[in-house]
Amino acid sequence: MIAARSVHALNPDRLPQTKSLIWSIVRDFIAVAMLGLVSLAAGLATNRLYRTPLPLIYQTPEQRFDAELTTLVTSPPFEIPPAATVGLAEFRSAVETSSAIILDARPNVFFEQGHVPGARNLARDDFARDYRRLAPLLQMREGKPTIVYCSGGDCHDSRLVANALLTLGFTNVSVFTGGWEAWSAAKLPTSTGDGR
Repeated sequence: MIAARSVHALNPDRLPQTKSLIWSIVRDFIAVAMLGLVSLAAGLATNRLYRTPLPLIYQTPEQRFDAELTTLVTSPPFEIPPAATVGLAEFRSAVETSSAIILDARPNVFFEQGHVPGARNLARDDFARDYRRLAPLLQMREGKPTIVYCSGGDCHDSRLVANALLTLGFTNVSVFTGGWEAWSAAKLPTSTGDGR
């Protein structure tokens, strides 16, 4: 029985069926590859249509922020010192007396859920868009102290936004390091909604 099967496998009459099977597999592979290429091309084309297309290579949030900032800077400064910091008492006084521009660097969704009264949203994630919206206000009040805050704790968004403002030529910019966490823990007044 075994000898009969091996002879049957070498039967020259079955050779066209084997070639047909191989060609069928190759043809299917080519069709799948073409479908994949067409899908990739359609995805890339659709991505280009978005106002802010997704990057093709992964970038950290800081790299994306730096890339966005370069679209706003006309002449890069040489060396910019980091923004100064303020504590809760100084921040509270600035809010209560309206002596400073208060900027919230958190994403808009968190800003809408609660923010410091009088704050404007200049989110790190949408910095270029938000900056263009707020630029007239910021330029009109140039020289007035500006304090940026974010969630607090280990959140670095406020530092990134403050340093970006310094890079753009603004002065007297500082960071409230306690952030929203310290403000709300102190049971100080809050606002909700867009507030843009």
